[in-house]
Amino acid sequence: LEVRVRRQTDTAGLLAERLRAHPAVETVRYPGLGGVLSFDVADAETARKVETSARVIVNATSLGGVTTLIESRRRWEGDRVPPGLLRLSAGLEDPETLWADLEQALG
Repeated sequence: LEVRVRRQTDTAGLLAERLRAHPAVETVRYPGLGGVLSFDVADAETARKVETSARVIVNATSLGGVTTLIESRRRWEGDRVPPGLLRLSAGLEDPETLWADLEQALG
């Protein structure tokens, strides 16, 4: 478990750093611990495009597995969350592969 959490934390940190520099990303929320982060894009339509355009990252709710998952929280929580909010749960895949997938999904 320790090795898994360390790997997921490292991957999430790398992705958060790169997402902060991406022009399509407005806000990144990552406290620096664990594999879950969230980020905002322009609107709900863009968020849906990102989550469905990913090829490696699976569009699903995180249940604590080892596969990287992404989902739009707005469709589940309504007005409680920003329209462009996406939640990502980092898995154990190669971080560079995950970044390439996110980058192409963000356009």
